[in-house]
Amino acid sequence: MQPKNSALLFDLDGTLINSGLSFLKIVNELKIEESQDPVNFEIVREFSSRGASLILKNAFPEANDEKIYELKHKFLKRYAQIMTSDIHVYEGVEELLNFLTEKNISWGIVTNKSAKFTLPIIEKLNWHNLTSAIICPENVHQTKPDPEGILKALNLLDASVKTSFYVGDHERDIQTAKNANVKSIACTYGYYESNPLSWGADYNIDSPIEIKEIL
Repeated sequence: MQPKNSALLFDLDGTLINSGLSFLKIVNELKIEESQDPVNFEIVREFSSRGASLILKNAFPEANDEKIYELKHKFLKRYAQIMTSDIHVYEGVEELLNFLTEKNISWGIVTNKSAKFTLPIIEKLNWHNLTSAIICPENVHQTKPDPEGILKALNLLDASVKTSFYVGDHERDIQTAKNANVKSIACTYGYYESNPLSWGADYNIDSPIEIKEIL
């Protein structure tokens, strides 16, 4: 029986792309519309992997639930308009993906970001031609930290749990990796809410390109 492949799986936002910069642009447009001062990136960064509502609650602390709902509608509408024209790929990601392709190392993405936002970005970057494993919430019954997404991606790639990795910028990602029994790689950049060095990951990286050394 032929042994299974090793695979490298990634979270998306805060790991491969810095979508928080797009979120900041939209938040500050909304702040100006509301006659409020713009906020800095840190106000948006911390919750950029947790959805629009938390981003907006942090940026508009005085707003009630009804106002947040109204702002969220505007936020998501604007994000849909700019998400493929305002993509910020982290430095080193393209070099890393080229390395994986050259070495025939399978890779994929497991994200809690909805498919209606994820897939247009993936297609714009042409990553859909490099991997068949793009797992969004619509593809699973349980999202992270449940291991279902990782296990589904590994199955698509015919990859082994024992020799595969999951890379993420949030403590939830490392817990997901542990739940799936794959090796975990924590990013010290991205949208962490606590110190990444405290998560107990198998590896910690300051830049995506450092993964080459781990492999």
